[in-house]
Amino acid sequence: MIGKKAKDWIKAKKRLMIEYEEEGITVCEACGGTFAMSFHHLERRSSGRAKHTFEGTRLLCAECHDKADNRPGHREFNDKLKLIR
Repeated sequence: MIGKKAKDWIKAKKRLMIEYEEEGITVCEACGGTFAMSFHHLERRSSGRAKHTFEGTRLLCAECHDKADNRPGHREFNDKLKLIR
């Protein structure tokens, strides 16, 4: 059974896909890559402050998404992502 938060995120992802395409953003916003694209929240979803919006997310490739979430220096990398647009 899928919880409410998961259902909300599934709906938001569909809306975000359309919004990003309309804005012409189809490659990784950090490096320009195209492999395994996904949305990265600028605020961690577990914090309760994450926004499922165009302004609250960035489109990243798998490599950059890993950098943003897990690697040493992820806070600095996220600070740079906030300045992209």
